[in-house]
Amino acid sequence: MSKPETVAKNKVVGIVAEHDLTDSALTAFVRSLGYPAVIIEVDDPPAPLPAPLGAVIVRTSGRLARAVADSRCAGAEFAVVESVDSVGTRYPGTTVIPATNCAVRRLVEFLEGVLGVAERPDAISLSPREREVLATYVQGATVAQTAEEHLVATCTVRTHYRRVTDRYNAAGRKVANKSQLLLQMVADGWIRLPDGGPASAEGSDAGTAPSMWG
Repeated sequence: MSKPETVAKNKVVGIVAEHDLTDSALTAFVRSLGYPAVIIEVDDPPAPLPAPLGAVIVRTSGRLARAVADSRCAGAEFAVVESVDSVGTRYPGTTVIPATNCAVRRLVEFLEGVLGVAERPDAISLSPREREVLATYVQGATVAQTAEEHLVATCTVRTHYRRVTDRYNAAGRKVANKSQLLLQMVADGWIRLPDGGPASAEGSDAGTAPSMWG
C-alpha cells in the first residue's frame, strides 16, 4: 500500500462500536492524530455519516463481518485489531493489527498509508523530567511505585500528572485518567512503542504499555 502525500479530503475514520469505553478512547486517539473520526453502529439500521469513510477500524472479527456488509463502508480500507490469522484469508485486503503493545504504532501506519500523513495538533510541551516520570506512571505503575523509581516524592508525581493533564485539557484534548494521558503522550511522540519490547520515553525503558483495545 503506497502512502499518499497528503490527507485524503472529505474522508473520515469509522470506529466500529463495541459499546465499551474503548470506543470513545480509540476515537479520541484517532482525532488526536489529526484525522476526523466517528463511532459507527453496525447492529442498528444505518444512520447517515458526515462524510464518506476512508478507513474503518474494527476490534473483533465478528464486527468485521457486519462492517464489510454495511453499505456505508463500501470503498473503505479495513483494519482489525485482533490476533486472528484467518481474518486476512476470509477478508482479503484487510489489515490485521495484533493487539499487542505495538498496535498503536501499526494503527498510525495504517491510517497514514490509507489517508496520508495528517497535520497533527501541536504537541503539548513536557519537560524531560515530566516525560520520564509520567511515562512510568501512565504505563501501569502506582504513584508510590513511580515515586520510588524516580527518587521523588509522591506529591511530585501527582503534581506532574495534574500540570500535564491541565495542559492537554486546556488545548481541547481531553484527559481524565491515566489511559487517556498515555494515548495523548503516544500521539505527541513522548512515548514510543517499539515492536516486541517495552515502551520508552526519550529512549529510557519505561515498562510495558497496557492494552487500549479492551
